[in-house]
Amino acid sequence: VIAECAGGRLVEMTLPAGKGDLPHDHPVHYLYVVNGGKLKLSPPPGQTEGSAEVEMPAGAAMVIPPGPHQVTNVGSTDVKILFVEPIIGSEPASLADFVSPFTVMPECYKILAEDDDWLIGKMTLPTGVTDPPHSHLDHLVYVCEGNGLTIYPGKEIGEQKKEVPIKPGMALPVPAGHHLVKNTGTKDCDLIFFEQKPKTGAMMKFGGGSGPGANLDCCSTNPDNYKVIAECAGGRLVEMTLPA
Repeated sequence: VIAECAGGRLVEMTLPAGKGDLPHDHPVHYLYVVNGGKLKLSPPPGQTEGSAEVEMPAGAAMVIPPGPHQVTNVGSTDVKILFVEPIIGSEPASLADFVSPFTVMPECYKILAEDDDWLIGKMTLPTGVTDPPHSHLDHLVYVCEGNGLTIYPGKEIGEQKKEVPIKPGMALPVPAGHHLVKNTGTKDCDLIFFEQKPKTGAMMKFGGGSGPGANLDCCSTNPDNYKVIAECAGGRLVEMTLPA
């Protein structure tokens, strides 16, 4: 286990050529191949018996159904695979005004695989580039390439920032929130991330009705007076200032 968040854990599997693991079980899991090779799966995903030899190319991403199996590396290269196993029953954090990075910067953010609950994404950020303001729910990040990022929390670049030295093979959990990211390193940055997806109705739950302001977020409609000053998995802390 190389990183954990409230919703799941990120596991790194390394299997040398000619070696196999012991029989074991998995829940549904979200898989990305770092170093590819040829594996024998007994049984294959979604089946209860038999075996199959499959090529797992580097860069492949997929959602694997639950079930027991045993894996043998029948190829000539060592294999490294990442996967996230979700914590059953966990709910993603609430986050108002969610802005998807895949929408605001599709040239740098790509979805590699997904289902209704999680996605596997890739961020490719050239040196010196800053992405637009965007949002994430809780996610787990793995660094493929890069040596430095600066994260600006919130929806614009301000005085608050966090400089993050990174290196290939580094893994870290990142909580839900809004931010901008700048590649302040000397190398282009490639990150793989595993992120819980918003649930329908899991965002801010309002009182309903049809009167003035019904179902409108106070922070969106009154940004000069209402500001989110802290967030956690279960809610947000809002500061209201109302001049005389």
